[in-house]
Amino acid sequence: MRHGGVGGIPPTATGIIVNVTVAAPEAPGFLTVFPCGTAPPVVSNLNYVAGQTIPNLVAVKLSGDGRVCFSTFQETEVIADVVGYFTA
Repeated sequence: MRHGGVGGIPPTATGIIVNVTVAAPEAPGFLTVFPCGTAPPVVSNLNYVAGQTIPNLVAVKLSGDGRVCFSTFQETEVIADVVGYFTA
C-alpha cells in the first residue's frame, strides 16, 4: 500500500496513523503492519479469532518509497483507513 505523496499525505511524510480492521478471518491469528522492504517485526498490531471483526489504530513508519505492508497469519479481509501522518 503506497501512502507518501498520495491521497493528501505529503511526500515528506515519514509515517502514517492507520486504522486497520480485520473482518471475517477463517481462524485465529494476527496482523502486522510494517514498512515494505523490511522484515516483519516479531510483534503483532492486531490479534483476532475466527469470524471476528476487530479494528486497531496503528502508527507505522513508511518505507523509503512511501509504502507499508501487511502480514497476516490467516486468510482474512483487511481494511485500512489512513487517519493521519507524521514527518521527521
